[in-house]
Amino acid sequence: MKVWNCIGRKVLLTTCFMGCFMPSTLWSAEGNSDNGAAPELFESIWSAPKLYKNKDNPYIQEFSLVGRYHGQYWVSDSGDDRDDDWENRRFYFGFNTKLFKQFTIEVQISANEDFDPFYKGLYDAYIKWQHPDTKFEMSVGRLDYVYTGMERTTSSKKITTIERALLVNQLMPGEVVGIYSKGKSGDLSYQAGLFNGSIEDEFTSFDGGFGALIGLGYKVPLFYDTGTLHLDYLYNDGEEENNAFKPYGNILSLWHQGQIGPLGVGVDLTMGTGVDDQSDVFGLTILPTYDFARDLLIRGDKLQLALRYHYASSADDHGLKLAKRYEQPVASGEGDSYNSFYTGLNYYIYGNKLKLMAGLEYWDMDNIEDTDTDKNSVDGWTFITGVRLYF
Repeated sequence: MKVWNCIGRKVLLTTCFMGCFMPSTLWSAEGNSDNGAAPELFESIWSAPKLYKNKDNPYIQEFSLVGRYHGQYWVSDSGDDRDDDWENRRFYFGFNTKLFKQFTIEVQISANEDFDPFYKGLYDAYIKWQHPDTKFEMSVGRLDYVYTGMERTTSSKKITTIERALLVNQLMPGEVVGIYSKGKSGDLSYQAGLFNGSIEDEFTSFDGGFGALIGLGYKVPLFYDTGTLHLDYLYNDGEEENNAFKPYGNILSLWHQGQIGPLGVGVDLTMGTGVDDQSDVFGLTILPTYDFARDLLIRGDKLQLALRYHYASSADDHGLKLAKRYEQPVASGEGDSYNSFYTGLNYYIYGNKLKLMAGLEYWDMDNIEDTDTDKNSVDGWTFITGVRLYF
């Protein structure tokens, strides 16, 4: 009962917090007829962290506070086991400044989930150069790895599912230290990066080996109005100290993202070859979204349905691990075949800058070895709902 009371208070606080941003028309019988001021209100709120802006200043053009908060309640169930909790999933805070009309410097820290202690480490700290006349840019420092595969190339600020799929988290790095560049030429986009293999709370000790990235994208609508086909490759030299990378020597991802009217569909094929005894793995992800309501409560809002099917397999027994964050608290075992089905609803109040999300996922792992129960498979479901905002 104490646990539920605590959770209830936190959910209530979140609801009250969101209510501060919602205009009175949310509860009005007249619908959205008088909601025109809401976007202007959000614009004024989100412009407050922009402390300085002057594009004519030759030295410093902009200085802003930046941050991100993701708070959510989750419940996971598998057979007789059930667990739930509220978590402060992500909380980053820092600054961003634009200098000499070509450079950007950003530094953000990461907070612990329970804020005790508050400081967890650096989230990112980099300098970026953008060519003034082309679409080429280069970044150096501690970077969030958003470069390989359909789901990992989308920032957590903008993903349409509350969490990325199992194999993405098992394969892809989190933060890395190195150099990254990208650019465009007509319908062709390209990227490349070179990263140190080790990482620490702040930076890196340069004890590990290295990882290298290369990627290409080309505008190919297929049967959509717009669309892009991508091929991304990540190499890890497999040094024992490479804690910035997962134990996979080669990761290859072929994916396409298309849009036709309110319907968006992403399809991703990803494979990884294991280092040493780590099994090779393969995954398929299909992620459609559909925007089925706009200007529902306030001008500019949007209601979106998000679905996802994810399949993963490993060449050897026990090459897949259940998700540490939600599945392992209620189930155990490592398998070689995994399926999950996700259904979610996203309410965009101020675009991705302020939104409410809820999602239910069913998951199943086959061919596990459980000596206690002699089970050959385990399944369950996870429900998560929360608020996501950034500035």
